[in-house]
Amino acid sequence: MNFDETFFLDTEDGSRECQVITSVYSESRKKYYLIYEYIDNKSDEVFVSSYVPDDESGTLNDITDENELAEIADFLKDFEE
Repeated sequence: MNFDETFFLDTEDGSRECQVITSVYSESRKKYYLIYEYIDNKSDEVFVSSYVPDDESGTLNDITDENELAEIADFLKDFEE
């Protein structure tokens, strides 16, 4: 899957345009992650999903594991510095 700098995501509220912040590969989890925000974002809310690079359907997968989310939060903190 190749991401442009922006993409559209179908949500419960309809289609939302998103801005890619970065993508990252986790060696420890052997997974790819996409970190993004909504273009019309009125807060500093950031989203993360895992994805499979070769999946042409463009499916983004929710992350529900608290440890996995904490690892990504640490990465994002380092990325922003």
